[in-house]
Amino acid sequence: MVPMEAPETTRFSPGEFVTRFFIAAVAALTFTGPAAAELARTTFGDWSVRCNDKNYCIAETKGESSKDEAFSLKVERGAKPGSDVFVTLRPTTSLDVGMRARIEIESLDEDNYGYFGTASKIYTGNEMTFGGDAHRDLIEKLRLGEDAQIQIDYGGSTGTFTYWIKLAGLTHALLAMDEEQGRIGRLDAVVAWGGLPADGSVAIAQGAPQPAAAPKEAETEAVTAPQAPANDLPPPVMPSQDLSSGVRGLVYTVDELPESVQMMGIRTLDCRLNETLPAYGAQFYAEGDVETWIVPCTMADANVPYFMAVHIPFNPSLDEWKEFETPPDFNQPNHALVNNLFFDPDTGQVTGTTYHSPNYDCGTFERHEMMAESGDYELVEYLEKSACDGVTGPAEGWPLSWTIDEMSN
Repeated sequence: MVPMEAPETTRFSPGEFVTRFFIAAVAALTFTGPAAAELARTTFGDWSVRCNDKNYCIAETKGESSKDEAFSLKVERGAKPGSDVFVTLRPTTSLDVGMRARIEIESLDEDNYGYFGTASKIYTGNEMTFGGDAHRDLIEKLRLGEDAQIQIDYGGSTGTFTYWIKLAGLTHALLAMDEEQGRIGRLDAVVAWGGLPADGSVAIAQGAPQPAAAPKEAETEAVTAPQAPANDLPPPVMPSQDLSSGVRGLVYTVDELPESVQMMGIRTLDCRLNETLPAYGAQFYAEGDVETWIVPCTMADANVPYFMAVHIPFNPSLDEWKEFETPPDFNQPNHALVNNLFFDPDTGQVTGTTYHSPNYDCGTFERHEMMAESGDYELVEYLEKSACDGVTGPAEGWPLSWTIDEMSN
């Protein structure tokens, strides 16, 4: 693919990189274009990432071979909005068009995942590559996997070679790629994706997806940017969800959560934190000796459930998760998980939205306020829009179904 010189190597621990990433995440709220500076080779676990002066970025790892030959696997991407992500194999044995490769990804928590591909072209450096959407299964499984086995059928007397690679560090490498290319919070990010359009504009592109161009030999970043289909839009941002001040902190690995918060999610709420943390990240807000954590529990397309935990670093025995009410007529117990939970650290208010349609045009909206004396939350209003009519807009504008004012009547 694109050759790049990287004379320097930088190593980050996960905590050090999260601090660096947080600064970029706040800046991304006001600037969404890709950076112009070259990124020297930076190492995360078994992976490294580097970007040239055109912001074409490559994450790479070395592997072992059944025939004791050099092998590397790369995940690479150009800087253009919506550009494809390429998974590239680079063995030592000569490749040829038509050769088949199989990638089997092993995971501790899921069944193994297999991908088959045929080389349609051999690129400079003896490489075969497979391109596609940033959120396709192959990329997601690589991010969440433990290790992978690659088999290439060379045919004839050469036969099939097997290569093994480790996947530790890939998520952080791809997060660095998102940061360097200015994709933080955008729909086309690989890891740090959010509701911003891929091109950084205010308007959301609509229409049928456009076919992606095939990668060029020396300039694979020249790929047509796909447009988001009408039923794959981000949810509307509500007036009360003002992110201009930025998230106080973000972490993307389970190890960076306080142990007590980990146990709340894993043992009590049956969360899949090893999946959700790399995908969405957990937010934390520190005020004095108290930390508030907003943690995604399980993966979902439209309705991601979060829990809210209060952590006291000097005395974790006081840590607790928060529970939230439902309208009295529902006769339901309080719940710890809130879909699309949003926490305003300045007011202490918590809101949640449950969408009943992939078009984000109907569902329910709940608003909770903290009671000063107890620190617990009480439901103050509940909105519901039952007609999924294609009319989108902030859920705060949906019809009022219940309000705490009814309790005084």
